[in-house]
Amino acid sequence: MTSSNDDSAASAGKTLAWQLAVGGALLLAWQASAAIFGTRWISSPLLVLQRLWQWAGSASVYADIATTLTEMIAGVLIGVALGAVTGLLLGMSGFVAIVLRPIIFAVYSVPLVSLAPLLLMIFGIGMLPKIVLVATVVFFLVLFNTMKGMELIDRDLLDVLRIMDARWHERFRKVLVPSCTVWILSGVKVALPYALVAATVGEMMAATKGLGFLLTESGQKFDMTALYATLFILMCLGLLVGEAGARIETVLLRWKRKHR
Repeated sequence: MTSSNDDSAASAGKTLAWQLAVGGALLLAWQASAAIFGTRWISSPLLVLQRLWQWAGSASVYADIATTLTEMIAGVLIGVALGAVTGLLLGMSGFVAIVLRPIIFAVYSVPLVSLAPLLLMIFGIGMLPKIVLVATVVFFLVLFNTMKGMELIDRDLLDVLRIMDARWHERFRKVLVPSCTVWILSGVKVALPYALVAATVGEMMAATKGLGFLLTESGQKFDMTALYATLFILMCLGLLVGEAGARIETVLLRWKRKHR
């Protein structure tokens, strides 16, 4: 057992070393390219690090990060709630699901980020249109996953509960929700990175705050260092969001296993 753990730790350490080596090589190649071709268009890792250090002492960049995260979190909460409930309700009524499925797929076939201009026209340039856009993206991803989970539920079990005269809310609470938990959480994990993308795209269309606004402003000023620094922040947020989704799934599924 100890040998197996040691081998696993050694393998993990070797993988991390290779990852750091590849990342370092890419940064060195970027810095060398900047030295050869200039920094006007590609900036350099040192300039980006310097800009990030300058931003670390400024409150404005924290306000931009907070704005983007607020839009994303609010949209995710709304989208997950609506998507899960709608998927469960549609799954309970097979006929309604069959009728609405083509309409749902037709709406989803439209690139959802293309709704940003329409939402901006309706709700203005504040946070609300970005929250609606994020909620829409998350809603469909969670909805489809939930409906898939509903399709895989053992119908014999539901029939047994009907024979036992169980009410619809009892079937909903004791069978449907627990059976679809894995699928809902999987949809949430997939939706989180898309939520960050949706919030950023909405801000790039029209906004006065947020990382998307910072990207647009940097591009308009041809400030490539600020552009790459903002992209680096978004990359870090994307990694954190993805890790958060995996941790949430692990914790909630552990809770489910304990309460079986």
